[in-house]
Amino acid sequence: MRHHILVLHFGAQCPWHLWVIEQAKQAAQKLNAEVAIRNVMDHPELAEKQKMFFPFMTIIDRKIRLSGPMRAEELIRIAKEGPERKPVLPIAHGERTEPHLIRELTPENVKTTIPLCIAGVRPIADREKALWLQEMLNRSGCSLLGFIGFRGKEAKGVVEYLPSNLVPYPLPCKNPSIAFITCIYPTEPDIDCKSQVLERLVDYLRGENYKELQVVAGERTPYPNGPVVFFKRHGFVELEEIDLVGLGEAGEEKLILMHKRL
Repeated sequence: MRHHILVLHFGAQCPWHLWVIEQAKQAAQKLNAEVAIRNVMDHPELAEKQKMFFPFMTIIDRKIRLSGPMRAEELIRIAKEGPERKPVLPIAHGERTEPHLIRELTPENVKTTIPLCIAGVRPIADREKALWLQEMLNRSGCSLLGFIGFRGKEAKGVVEYLPSNLVPYPLPCKNPSIAFITCIYPTEPDIDCKSQVLERLVDYLRGENYKELQVVAGERTPYPNGPVVFFKRHGFVELEEIDLVGLGEAGEEKLILMHKRL
């Protein structure tokens, strides 16, 4: 049987998507597999069919759903041997905060946040992310879609949101009065880089008359956001477990839909 690899992505919402696509193409070439790339902004029905709650997902042979960024070699191994069926190990989240200067997230400064998740200089990722953010600003009519925490000129934390009706994930309820966190990053073992930008976002959304803030959190990890315990510290409560996803060699993680009334 010829293998099939499908990569779904939420446009350039996450700068990892270019690398994920590249790895899938390399794996497909070595496996002599069919490969397809689909943007769920144009194909939301695929996000619903595959229960996609990450900014990207790789599906092997129409049944193995992988939500982490994985090298071609790992995709090849999974195609041949199957995925790891084990719970992920918890990832620690620091509680000590350091003062940050909070600025609005804009298409002009979003490139400062790329090194928080991808090392090195990535001009294509910078450009695509800026274009994506501008498109979301245009579609939503919002004046801003997040905040960055700086120490000096270096970004240390970022939070991004969208009105939930613009999110292509199969959320139980999509409403322009519900804001949805698309990204909050990074998670560090010793320092909390996320609380200050999250608190600033909550204050802003209250002023914009949003009624609720939602997020999909990993139960034990920050994938796609999280872990759950971080959001509980900020008054979020669990709504429901919405999926169990593969993170490659790390194992499987439960995804929990959470919310906070504003």
